[in-house]
Amino acid sequence: MKKNIILLLSVLILCGSCSDFLDLPPKNTKVVYTMADVREAMSLFLYATISSSADATYSKYVMFNGEVIQYPFTRRINVASALYTNDLDLTDFLNSDGLNNENRGGLGFKTEYRENKNWEGYSFAERVWGEVFNNIGYLNMVLKDLEGVPDYNKTDYERILGEARVIRAYYLLRLNQLFAPYDNDELGIPFNFDADIIQGGKRWKQADLYKKLIGEIMDVLEYETSPKESWNIFFNKRIMYAILAQTYQYKASSCAAEDDDWSKAEYYAKEARGNGVVESTIDEQRELTATTVSPVVNKPHRFALLRISLYDSGPNDYSPWGRPDERLMQYPSDELYQLYDKNDIRREVYFKEEEGKVYFVKCVFDPNEKDANCSHVLFRYSDLLLIEAEALARQGKDGALDLLNEFKRSKIPGYAGYSGNDVIGEILKERRKEFVLEEEMNWIDMKRTGVKVTRLAKDEATEEIKSYTLESNDYRYTLPIPAEIELQYNNIQQNPGWK
Repeated sequence: MKKNIILLLSVLILCGSCSDFLDLPPKNTKVVYTMADVREAMSLFLYATISSSADATYSKYVMFNGEVIQYPFTRRINVASALYTNDLDLTDFLNSDGLNNENRGGLGFKTEYRENKNWEGYSFAERVWGEVFNNIGYLNMVLKDLEGVPDYNKTDYERILGEARVIRAYYLLRLNQLFAPYDNDELGIPFNFDADIIQGGKRWKQADLYKKLIGEIMDVLEYETSPKESWNIFFNKRIMYAILAQTYQYKASSCAAEDDDWSKAEYYAKEARGNGVVESTIDEQRELTATTVSPVVNKPHRFALLRISLYDSGPNDYSPWGRPDERLMQYPSDELYQLYDKNDIRREVYFKEEEGKVYFVKCVFDPNEKDANCSHVLFRYSDLLLIEAEALARQGKDGALDLLNEFKRSKIPGYAGYSGNDVIGEILKERRKEFVLEEEMNWIDMKRTGVKVTRLAKDEATEEIKSYTLESNDYRYTLPIPAEIELQYNNIQQNPGWK
């Protein structure tokens, strides 16, 4: 079946490390049916993944089914996820620039705030569901057209196929974390891999879902073709190991758990990290987690297997992490801030104090110096080290305390060593401190460990401060399946508790 992909741009400016993404000149409409065409279609997808943002004024778009192809776990998704955690002071979130400009500061996220303060994120759910499945539809199309090319060659075939299969599995695994109940095997997310089926698929049993998606990655690991460094991104052995480590960590305490999950999490985390080191100075910590001067892809970065920096929705006063000079800042919860040792390098990198009030600077950038304002740091060595440490501790093996102390010494100069008796709890605490505001990580950790949260937030209509509670086994730990973009077309069960 012929498919149409529309590329909306006049000039392509690619970072040096990705200069090979587009070997063919872009055209307004491209019909895909030869190996060169399929490669170009996949090239456009990779370009969009590292460069495109539907909310950015100056972004260059790749369109599919009327929607922009982009890395689906966007900054807006990360903001929505942060609003689900206990890491923000929600009583001051709805700030503005004093001119009642509703697109700036926290006011630009008033819909997410209104819903998410009580963990009722219908907009959050609809946005991330739509983003992921638009990407999946594109990848399914590429893979279907790849099957029928008349000019097959193994090298291009495996590079395209490997890239698409790994990305597809990774996105679906992350979506399942958000939309599948942690304790109900029957209610995994729906999906299918057939580009000609558009009405959706059944909800998978989670045990079967993991078997299928992990199997996709394991199959690709057996390919004989080496990745092309200037072209491939996710078709990379260490990235595949990292995805498996994250998957087994999450799966290990779920309804789909198997006896060897923690053992596999340990193995793949160690193999993915290899000789990678953890950032251990203020400058290293800041360089990794701050936005870059210009859009760039690091594969790998010194402290992560992949970092994508791009231009997202307007300057940082729209982010909503703010510009202190315009009083557009966001504040951490006091509980979070008090977790950091006074000598912790992250206190200086992530926060700043002004007039007795501590606010986030982790995601802030200087609009006068930078033309990138959003970074997605994926598969950090810090994450892989802490996954390995947690896996060892969960299995009762030696080595967990050594890894925990190695990590804490990288963050706290002169740290003597952990002397408590809750190594797992301390590892989880370090994860929360390290990954605040990053890639839904703290929310997913809350879900898999069953954290109970009570927090204060402001009622935006009355400005009354109210208390909201999320129980450890609360149904709201699972996002609702979007009604308008899924349930009305696909006769599947809504998640328990949701209308």
